[in-house]
Amino acid sequence: MIERRIFLALGAAAAVTAGRGSKAAEPAKVLETMPANGARIDGAATDYYVRFSQPVDHIHSVLLIKQNGSVVQTLQPRFKTEPTVLFARAPSMKPGDYTFHWVVKSLAGTETTEGEVPFSVGQ
Repeated sequence: MIERRIFLALGAAAAVTAGRGSKAAEPAKVLETMPANGARIDGAATDYYVRFSQPVDHIHSVLLIKQNGSVVQTLQPRFKTEPTVLFARAPSMKPGDYTFHWVVKSLAGTETTEGEVPFSVGQ
């Protein structure tokens, strides 16, 4: 009887662990960005962030501001944020059209999520 309970407990633990492992292998989905897709912001220093569906690797992730395909700012993600959020601050920018670009690794380091949103800076 005790052996059967141990066997069932180990089986349940293995099933839960396997379920967690499969989710961790999925790429993170983007839930929200700042600036939002197509947003117009003023030229003052601003916050940039991407919120994901699961925790991401802050150390090995990259946040960029591009203009006409060229990198104009490389942003350093701050480490004291939620595990699912990459946050950085950029200095004032000149008026024009830009792209907020990210390359993010999962915590396991096995999956990479890449994306971008266009935005513009007004007067």
